[in-house]
Amino acid sequence: MAKDDFFLLKAGKKSKAIPIRMFDSPKEIKILSSPLGWRIFREMAEPSCPMDVAKKLGVHEQKVYYHVKKFRQANLVKEVKREARHGTVARFYKIRNHAFGLMAGNPEGEEIELASPAHKKALEPFVKDGKLNARVIVGSPDPHGPWKARGSDSCCAIDFALFLGAYTDGRQVPNYRLDVEVRERDLRGNLILFGGPAVNMITKKVTRYMPVFVEIQKDVRRIKSRITNKTYSDEDCGLVTIIDNPWDKRGKIMVLAGPRFQGTRTAVLAFVTKLGKVMQGNRFKRDTIATVVKGYDMDGDGIIDSAEILE
Repeated sequence: MAKDDFFLLKAGKKSKAIPIRMFDSPKEIKILSSPLGWRIFREMAEPSCPMDVAKKLGVHEQKVYYHVKKFRQANLVKEVKREARHGTVARFYKIRNHAFGLMAGNPEGEEIELASPAHKKALEPFVKDGKLNARVIVGSPDPHGPWKARGSDSCCAIDFALFLGAYTDGRQVPNYRLDVEVRERDLRGNLILFGGPAVNMITKKVTRYMPVFVEIQKDVRRIKSRITNKTYSDEDCGLVTIIDNPWDKRGKIMVLAGPRFQGTRTAVLAFVTKLGKVMQGNRFKRDTIATVVKGYDMDGDGIIDSAEILE
């Protein structure tokens, strides 16, 4: 039975994770051992019509159709589109995997955990070409802003940074600014903000653009959703949202925040452990990345270690 996996392709000092289809027996990919079959298969690295492949390789169409049928039976190609041609329908196929492998026994070697390619895609545009493509802004630890608050949320950025480190080379420094140090030029591009509007003045500036946000009324802080009009008063509730950058139409802003420190910790925990679900968007509005989460202390040590998505 075939299964999808990854292998590391080393190129100098860098390694690249390549998706690979593993097979239990050579019989499962016998069709690829044919010289003509292999030539036809390689043509389908990009969407291709059997008629076009036959003309390009100078072979009879029936031979190409024979091999394509075998490829489909082995689940090696998939139909990606159809096109009307001369009163008939031309089907275009593309290969499912670019690499294949067979393994005899269990070879010795160190087992390592690879960063998920799916997560890498979800992190765009904040991570690009193995580098952080954003500026991180955290609240100043000194009393500042209308509430004279101290930014204690910034320590949550450590867990976030360790997670992001699997997708970046970590050589660009510094990557952060304190909110009180931010100047107009620093607001361009992509931004990642930690902490609510009481401790991070840049979060305060973008609150009116956020579909879920931390609302402050006198001494009461809570999360409010503009999508569902619900409010969440627990201090261990947090939010993760991505919005367009109001200062730069090409940029995005990600905000991870809570009414207080516990909420921001929950937001980071949800991002790190449930990235796929967070990036699916709000469950009531899937085209908007605006997630509200609640944290739990599952092992009773006083530290939030689990996050549930509320919306």
